[in-house]
Amino acid sequence: MTNVLTFKVEVKGLEDKIYRVIEITDSKTMADLVYTILATFDTLAYHLYEVVFNKKVYDSFLGEKEFRPKGAKDARKAYLSTLEFINNDKMEMEYDFGSTNEFVITYICKRPLEKGNGRHYPYIIEGKGRGIIDDISSFELKEIVDDIDKLGHSKYYYTPGYERPIKYDYRDYDLKIDNILLKGLIEEIKDGYEE
Repeated sequence: MTNVLTFKVEVKGLEDKIYRVIEITDSKTMADLVYTILATFDTLAYHLYEVVFNKKVYDSFLGEKEFRPKGAKDARKAYLSTLEFINNDKMEMEYDFGSTNEFVITYICKRPLEKGNGRHYPYIIEGKGRGIIDDISSFELKEIVDDIDKLGHSKYYYTPGYERPIKYDYRDYDLKIDNILLKGLIEEIKDGYEE
C-alpha cells in the first residue's frame, strides 16, 4: 500500500520565515524529496546536495569515489517507504557546499494514499517565504531577510539563471503558483541531476 508522507522543510536560521509543508508519496525516493525541496525553494538546482538521516548520508554524488563520504548512499535509490520514519524525526540537508544552504526536514506523519489521487503528489500544503538565493549561504540569506524586516522593503536583486535581475523579497510567496509550477520544475531538476 502506498502512503502519503508529510514533511516540514525549513531554511536553517529562518525557520519561522521561510518554510514549506510538503506531501509526497512513499513510493518516491530521497532524491525525489530533494528535487521537490529544490523546486519549491526557487533554487537553480545546479549544486550537489546531501541529506543526513539516522547518521546515514544520502547524496547526489557524481564524481570521484574518494571525495564521497564513507558509507554514503545514492539518494536516487533510497525509497522513502524503506526509511521507517517516526513522528518528529529530523533530517538535515545541505545544498551547495561552497555557499552552503541548510535545511531542516521534519517528518510529521503518514496516511494511506486516497485512491485516484496519485498524480496529485508531491504537493505543498503550507508555506511561507519566497525561497533561497543560489550562491549565497543560509547565513548571508538571514542577513538579507533581517535587513528587509528592518527596512520594511527589499533593496536586493538576484539573477535566476540567465534572466534579467529581479528583486528578491522573501515575503513574496504564492502557494497556488508554487503548486502550479511545482511538478514541471521537479521534472527539469530531476533531468538535470540524473541525465
